[in-house]
Amino acid sequence: MSFWIPQLEGRKGPVYRVIVEAMAEDIAQGRLKAGDRLPPHRDLSWKLGCTVGTIARAYNEAARQGLISGQVGRGTYVQGPVTDEARHIHDYVASRRLDDEMAAVDMAVNRPMGDNCAGPMAEALRRLSGHNNLAEMLGYQFDGVGARYRQAMALWLRREGVEVSPERVILTVGGQQAILATLAALSRPGDTIFAEELTYPGLKVSASLLDRPVEGVAMDAFGLLPDALDQAFASGKGKLVYAMPTIQNPTTLVMPAERRRDIVEVLRRHDAYLVEDGIYAFLADQPPPPLWSMAPDRVIYLTSLSKAVAPGLRLGTVIAPDQLMNRITSNVSASTMMVPALLCELGSMLIEEGSAAAAAERQKADARQRVRLAVEAFQGRFCPPGPSFNLWVSMPPQWQAEAFAAEAYRRGVIVAPAASFATTRRVPEAVRVSISSPRSHDELGRGVKVLAEILDAAPEIGRITV
Repeated sequence: MSFWIPQLEGRKGPVYRVIVEAMAEDIAQGRLKAGDRLPPHRDLSWKLGCTVGTIARAYNEAARQGLISGQVGRGTYVQGPVTDEARHIHDYVASRRLDDEMAAVDMAVNRPMGDNCAGPMAEALRRLSGHNNLAEMLGYQFDGVGARYRQAMALWLRREGVEVSPERVILTVGGQQAILATLAALSRPGDTIFAEELTYPGLKVSASLLDRPVEGVAMDAFGLLPDALDQAFASGKGKLVYAMPTIQNPTTLVMPAERRRDIVEVLRRHDAYLVEDGIYAFLADQPPPPLWSMAPDRVIYLTSLSKAVAPGLRLGTVIAPDQLMNRITSNVSASTMMVPALLCELGSMLIEEGSAAAAAERQKADARQRVRLAVEAFQGRFCPPGPSFNLWVSMPPQWQAEAFAAEAYRRGVIVAPAASFATTRRVPEAVRVSISSPRSHDELGRGVKVLAEILDAAPEIGRITV
């Protein structure tokens, strides 16, 4: 029964747990019978609108409860209802495993150090509490974002190689809103948004919300292939491509300057636009000039403070050609009414006094150390071009990405398979390992040690496959 779809409406809790709950209910009521084959992880994730990792976690939990079993290469099958005795044993074991689950090394979430800017932030908030204009900041800002705030963000953009006058700066509530507002401004419902064949999942979420299909464009070790992008635009499906040319997520590659110039030529030939996401540019040692600097009339540049300073500091920006600024600004207003002045003030204070830049440098130094630790554990097999929050780990012949992620989860490490980032059916056997996510270098060391051990082993025949 590979067409089974769990009914999740009305259920509460983490998605993977409610999938298991629905599965157990369907088995108990006979809608799923022993021997029925469950859908492949990729198919079910597509139907439910969640990540492949979520389905992997659900199937793992169902296997631990005795609901399903599987073998490498054969699929996953229903075992049948769980007896009261088996359920009692499972509940006991689950209660004993609670501390272990809480201690799992999460290397699937791509996040910076959480307390990196806590001290300067606390001091800025203290000073902000006594600000003469605090009451005014808490009101509606119908006049738009103040000049000082745009000046501060222009200062920040210089760190990423973007020299722009403050009048050209559009502020947003984080990078995600920047993506949403830009896609809405440059396309219509039904238009195809082109993207790298492995891309930031948030791009797919925004495009789906706007009813824009996403179509992947082939890549190589240097990023988007100009010929493939040329063919994509020639199809007539759309005139917009999203890309992350510096420390690309998930692959960590950096597009060289020559390739960037080739991409700009394609944009001009088709009168098309490129959305350049520079969120990780602060990590690069000596990155090539941004695409925006080569073609400010064809490229929309966006970034935010979330990765460099703190995820909770939801202050982003868009730099766009003159003819698009009003449309993007209107979309920001339509989705949030305004960018809160309190947020703008806090972000500007941190930029002006140098705390934001210092935080970014600490993030970069920590990323460099984490890369070194991870590369040592993997014996140099996987090495990003410089400081990075992620490692892109290609599978040896004996492993499939989803089976590897399942085995890692069983051993207490969570990673993200390539399917979570794919925009085509050509999905490589690889996983993204977010080395920035563990709370300490010791925890990172434990996680990558486990992953290295799994890579050097072979899948156990009969082990549950996810």
